[in-house]
Amino acid sequence: MLVSEIIQKAIIPLSPDSVLENVFEEDYPDSMGYIPVVENGLFIGFLSIENLDLEKEMNKIVGQCGLEKVNEFVSPGQHIFEILATFHKSGLNMLPVLGEDSMYEGYLILENVINLVSQTLAFQSEGGILVIAVSVNDYSLSEISRLVESNQAKILSVIVESDPYSPQRLFVHLKINEKDLSRIVATLERFEYQVIEVHQTTNTISLDKERLDMLMKYLGI
Repeated sequence: MLVSEIIQKAIIPLSPDSVLENVFEEDYPDSMGYIPVVENGLFIGFLSIENLDLEKEMNKIVGQCGLEKVNEFVSPGQHIFEILATFHKSGLNMLPVLGEDSMYEGYLILENVINLVSQTLAFQSEGGILVIAVSVNDYSLSEISRLVESNQAKILSVIVESDPYSPQRLFVHLKINEKDLSRIVATLERFEYQVIEVHQTTNTISLDKERLDMLMKYLGI
């Protein structure tokens, strides 16, 4: 699933010469916090709607307003999973899509991307979630998969994050197509994997509340 397949173009970009009075004759969605500004095909920033004092600035042109400069952008050829990290790094809920020679091609809104990801098979399928800790040097997805599959189960999706307190440690989030994960947990622990969290239908076990709180904060981008 590439950015080129989900790129959005419904909001027509502004030029620096656009007059604000004319800009807001358009019916922008309530969720639209920014409007792209483009000059000669090149993206130069976002006009932040919430930062405008419309009563005082209606006669201004867009170029006279303080535009939101954006250091992060996405490319049409990027995979959808890659761009979630870019959104997180930027701190914005909207990013420009730039093609060759930095030419503006459209934009993406974070909420739409998350909704799309949540509709994938891995998120829709029933099952449980395991979070395991492993050192960077010992991480092997093929080995973890082998241990999971030895219990007649399948890994549906994987998210790997670095431990912010220990750069040599990874947290591996596994979505598995089984509701009861007890046998899989026992197998992983037998091979000295540290199981941090277990989320399953029968019950939910939080082995490390601090880690769970941190994950929820991270996913709240």
